[in-house]
Amino acid sequence: MITGSEEESRALMMNAAVRIVAKYGFEGFTTKKWAAEAGVAEGSLYYHFKGKHDLLNETFFMIDREVAALYTEEDIFPEDREERMRFVEELWSRYYAYLLSNPEKTLYYYRFRTSPRYTDGLQKEQLSVYNWFLSMLTMIRSSLELDEHFARHVVWCYILDATTALAFRVITGGVQHTEETQRQIIRLMMQGLIGVMEEKQQ
Repeated sequence: MITGSEEESRALMMNAAVRIVAKYGFEGFTTKKWAAEAGVAEGSLYYHFKGKHDLLNETFFMIDREVAALYTEEDIFPEDREERMRFVEELWSRYYAYLLSNPEKTLYYYRFRTSPRYTDGLQKEQLSVYNWFLSMLTMIRSSLELDEHFARHVVWCYILDATTALAFRVITGGVQHTEETQRQIIRLMMQGLIGVMEEKQQ
């Protein structure tokens, strides 16, 4: 039985949802499995959440907030152009490291973002979590003379979607993860990102 504050109870329940989806996928998610994993009665779902869909959406945003917390206002965009690309690489590496360090949450996050659950409305709501990240993209946009749509959507999706898909493949065994392959992956990702930016500038 879960005890503690409302916030702690919700977090424990959402983490149980993460484990169920990581193991069975959304197709295999049932409130019965979830309740057994969380150690609560099925009816507890409706005390803490509006329903199953609310639980799953809130679990997605819980992970989103953890990702957003990787970046703070102390991360200052450098003036020097070469330093800027190293800075972007550091931002990417931080996100990638989080994904590999939290395999169950990454499986949940990837499956959610590639499912019909990830609606336009949820995408807009997700963007609100990333105010700092979007302001950073605005600085990158200004520096590299990229239009706002490109910076906020193309670069955003490249960093989030491509990196999450890559981490998903590593976690599920599709790609071998070693220090050397990580260096190669970072180089490829950065070359791809720079290439997309340069293509847009032409």
